[in-house]
Amino acid sequence: MKICLANVAVGHKGDEFVERLMVIWRENFNLVKQADTEIVSRFSTWGIQGMAGFFYHNIDTLNAPIVYHSAVSAERDGFDGVLITCFGDPMLHQIRQAVNIPVASIGESAMLMASTMGSKFGIIHISEYNILETRHTVARYGLSERLANIRSINEPSPEQGGAIFNATHSIEKFKKVARELIADGAEVLIPACGLMSPALRLAPGATDQYPNGLVEVDGVPIVDVLSCGIKMLESMVAMKKSGSSWISRKNMYAQPTPEALESGAMVLGDDRVRFWDASL
Repeated sequence: MKICLANVAVGHKGDEFVERLMVIWRENFNLVKQADTEIVSRFSTWGIQGMAGFFYHNIDTLNAPIVYHSAVSAERDGFDGVLITCFGDPMLHQIRQAVNIPVASIGESAMLMASTMGSKFGIIHISEYNILETRHTVARYGLSERLANIRSINEPSPEQGGAIFNATHSIEKFKKVARELIADGAEVLIPACGLMSPALRLAPGATDQYPNGLVEVDGVPIVDVLSCGIKMLESMVAMKKSGSSWISRKNMYAQPTPEALESGAMVLGDDRVRFWDASL
């Protein structure tokens, strides 16, 4: 199967950070993906550049349509499924309504997996500005009773990106906040970022101390959000290919009528958005 990663941030060909990101994502996905799963990361040339803008709702919300257009173009280009690589699950429900290929996101997938691993999960963000929105997301998923608490390591933007080169400082910050969540009652820990999670799982720059990556804190497991996302999506694609239903088209994911599509033609199109792909 062929999977498209729908990314939220601008990526430039040849950029050192993008090249490193592709390496660490490839290593992370290769831990669990099916041998025949081909993964392609789709980047936009228009949108938020860097990390800082994602912590403010007005900027983040205006950027979210990039993910929508990425997913729509992936279906048009023959992909079997789309994985949204941002923990905030931008436009997840809107995209599922728009396309006929399965769509998963690392946030929803990680929370659902965590709910099977223990009675209460705790979420660790990279910024305190993400916490309130994530509480709303947890409630929308019907998982508020399973949430112990949400805390943040409050890592500055440059350090967040730097963790995929050397995760030493991020790991220590994560462990400190993780212990606070464990005291709050968390039995499972979720790193709420598509950069933080692989940095912990693979521990670049810290493999002498963490040869298998950081997979638990004081016996409490850490969810590998990228692995959860790809396995959820692979399952959804397999269901669809077998002829089973993978989604309900009743109410929430009911698809627009031709009349609705015609009336929304101006907002459904956006000629600013251009994409390029990098194979993992």
